[in-house]
Amino acid sequence: MQAKTWGAIYFLILLADLLIIVCDIPYARFVTKPLLMILLGCHCWWQAGGLYHPARNFIFTAIIFSWWGDVFLLFPDFFIPGLISFLLAHILYAGFFLTVKPKPRPGYREWIVALLVLAYAGSFLRFLYPHLGALQIPVIAYTVVITTMLLSALFAFGLKKAIWSKLCVGGATLFVLSDSILATEKFYLSFPGSSLLVMLTYGLAQWMIVDGSIKYLKTVK
Repeated sequence: MQAKTWGAIYFLILLADLLIIVCDIPYARFVTKPLLMILLGCHCWWQAGGLYHPARNFIFTAIIFSWWGDVFLLFPDFFIPGLISFLLAHILYAGFFLTVKPKPRPGYREWIVALLVLAYAGSFLRFLYPHLGALQIPVIAYTVVITTMLLSALFAFGLKKAIWSKLCVGGATLFVLSDSILATEKFYLSFPGSSLLVMLTYGLAQWMIVDGSIKYLKTVK
């Protein structure tokens, strides 16, 4: 099956999930939300299953842990297992980005963006810290890991014109944005449309990272 076909199915299910959020039919999400990572895993396997490159296993396994995270977060009492699942997914994505060779030499633009990312992560943690209660340590650890994942993508590909660079760096950025909205909603203040924004940015982020990674792997000799 072609990548465009998988993409069409994936984004159709993502749209269905967003409509379910808008219509407030929570039990229907037990179908649509877990289905997203299953479709993304199928897309990844169909496109990269025949590529004999060990780094592909980082992506496959990250999708599996993301699926577990999606399932756990459907149940309010399983927030910590969901957090751990996504933390492991981010470690695997970062592991993939660290395998990228050759890495471009970072220029001033990359260093400026990296400093902005670190400043944002520090400021956001400082803002959220008083509201975290007993989850201060897990949330700090998660923030460090997802920030590292974004920086790994940035320094793996740089701010280049290559499509995989735009997809991976853009997807990692959207993942940080999605989790920032989710954390704000959970620990500080829920605002209208927050759940919709979390899912939209998350769905886009996952597709962009995986599809960009596949495109990069296809260029590796």
